[in-house]
Amino acid sequence: MITKSLSVDLKPHGIIAAVLHPGWVQTELGGPDALITVETSVAGMIKTVSELSEETSGSFFNYDGAVIPW
Repeated sequence: MITKSLSVDLKPHGIIAAVLHPGWVQTELGGPDALITVETSVAGMIKTVSELSEETSGSFFNYDGAVIPW
């Protein structure tokens, strides 16, 4: 909810705020059985960030751009 509040407070300054979930990633923490590679996670998050707008500011996104309901 901090991000949602920030999105409202920072809107007059043209700043967009969002939360990203990287997914279950094949790292030391995620382990070898995780669903996606680091490359897939990062590529998806970069694409998601590049598509953010004032309308989507304050939202919670999965690495693939899907909105995660609060």
